[in-house]
This record gives sequence, structure tokens and C-alpha cells, in this order.
Amino acid sequence: MPDLTDRVALITGASRGIGAGLARAFHRRGMRLALCARSDPDEGEIPDDPERIFWRRVDVTDFDALERFAAEAEERLGPVDVWVNNAGLLEPIGMLREVDPAEAGRNIHVNVVGVFHGVRIHLARLHAAGRTGTVVNISSGAAHMPYEGWGAYCTGKAAVDMLTRVAAREEREHGNRVYALAPSVVETGIQELIRRQDAHDFPAVGRFREMHASGKLLDAESPAPAILRLAFGDPLPEDTVVLDVRTSPELQDLGDFAV
Repeated sequence: MPDLTDRVALITGASRGIGAGLARAFHRRGMRLALCARSDPDEGEIPDDPERIFWRRVDVTDFDALERFAAEAEERLGPVDVWVNNAGLLEPIGMLREVDPAEAGRNIHVNVVGVFHGVRIHLARLHAAGRTGTVVNISSGAAHMPYEGWGAYCTGKAAVDMLTRVAAREEREHGNRVYALAPSVVETGIQELIRRQDAHDFPAVGRFREMHASGKLLDAESPAPAILRLAFGDPLPEDTVVLDVRTSPELQDLGDFAV
């Protein structure tokens, strides 16, 4: 298995859900972690290890705050090898004709502008230091599946996929890796929110309730091996940029990156 001891990952939205799951999995592989979110994690969500984990409350829509966090993280932990843009919102949920425009704008600001900020900061720091590294943007099947009631969320994730494609092309000759990863349906607080919805606001709610009842939801740590493969495995073909843990052939044999 690749030795990832003291390699550094920065994860946004790390207080719960997938972000916290990635933190736990990466920590078991000996990595150093820079973690941020808008709210503090609940007890036990992330490892208690001040020597290897640097935590701050940061809103990814605040570019200057996120840039300061990245600089301080590298001072404490060393250069960031992989930056995971995980922070995101699902709400507002409802028909486009009915949703609050301000809430929809907040969704796009977090899910798209927040990701842009992370991509921009990490790539600029890599270039300034003469280093190479990886960005992994957490996407969704909703990027290409038009779910009724998820207008803002689907739009934002589609934008993340295109942002990723552009950045990957720009960085090819410099050796930096930029990917978007759809992690499948993972049991998080967002899934609990989905299951509470009325069919008027989200007509597909029954499908998500059935997946939960039948045990089909994945654990929050499940995307970790795929992200480690993207960051530390052999480079993928140039046009293989937007991936899905369920369907991308490159992510079906991840034994070397088990956590």
C-alpha cells in the first residue's frame, strides 16, 4: 500500500458527513489534515489529534478567510498535497417557481463560488511554490440528473463539473491534477433532510426513502479510497476528469488505497 504518512490533505466542510468521514479515513493512513467548516464538529466526528490535525471555522464563500486558512495550515502541517472541496448545501428544496431567490443564491454561492475559491487558492499556491498537487471537487449524480425540486443544487453541481474540466485542461502541462468525484448516495445529515421532504417539493423522495430502508446508502468514509487513488495513484487519461465511484472503471479496484 502507498505510504501516505505525513502527506497533507485539506478538506472543507469537514465538521460532519463526508468531510468528517474523509478526515477519519485519511487520519488512519497517517496523513496530516487541515480541516474547516462553518460550524464546529460534534464530539467524536473527527479524530482528536492536535499534532496532526489543524481545525478552523471558515466559510468557503469568504475568499480571504479561506486563503488565510490555507496559508496557516501549510505553516503548521507542511505543503498541502490534496485539497478536497467538499463544503456544500442542498437547500432550498422546492419547485423553482416557489423557492426563495436569496436561498437559491446562497446555494450557488457556497456550491460553486466556494469551490472556485478552493481551486483558485490551491492551484495558485502550487504554482507559487513550484510544486504539483491535486484538487478533488465533490460533485454529485445531480450534476447530470435533473431532479425536480433541486434546481439550485443540480445547477451548482453541473457548474462544478464544468469548472473542474476547465481547470484540468489549464493545469495539464503543469502536472497538477484536478478531478470532480460523485461519491454515490452516502448516509449523512443531507440524506436525513431529503427523507423528511414532502413529495410536492421533491417528487423523488420515495426513491431515497427506499434506498435507506433497504440499506443501500454508503458510509461517510466510503469515498476516501477513490480520492486517495486520484491524488496518489498513477495519473488518469487526460479526458478522465469527472468521475463517479459507482461507474468509473478507474475507481473499481482500490485495494492499494484502502483505509
